[in-house]
Amino acid sequence: MKYVKMTEKMNMAIINSGRAYQTWDMNNGLPTYLSVILYELFYHECLSQKELVERSGIPKQSINKGIKMLQEKNYLICEYNGGDRRVKECYLTKAGIEYAKTKVGPLFDLEDEIIDQMGVKRVEKLTELLEEYSHTLWKLVKEGEKS
Repeated sequence: MKYVKMTEKMNMAIINSGRAYQTWDMNNGLPTYLSVILYELFYHECLSQKELVERSGIPKQSINKGIKMLQEKNYLICEYNGGDRRVKECYLTKAGIEYAKTKVGPLFDLEDEIIDQMGVKRVEKLTELLEEYSHTLWKLVKEGEKS
């Protein structure tokens, strides 16, 4: 417990960043699960439902609800990937890409503004450190499960 103040400060920064994204979603009339689907598929083009759940930590039921909502509006298509009949790959249609630009495009602009203000090098270093911290934390958590 020798670093409790440091870890508490870092954890609060991470939590508050997540809250800021949730507030942005609410202010822009998007449930977080829908925002995440649009955001991830805009950047990654094609992800399975399982990948969307794993990347976001959002429950499968919520991701599935968002997928169905987007499919009903012809913004999203899910198809079997050819090899594994249990896995459907989801991707945005042309209309879905335009919808994503409209709905989460302003969030991309906001993130660009943050990087401009903080500086590319600092954000790259922050990302590198957060990835290392997360990887190490998961490693130690999993080792603790084994004992």
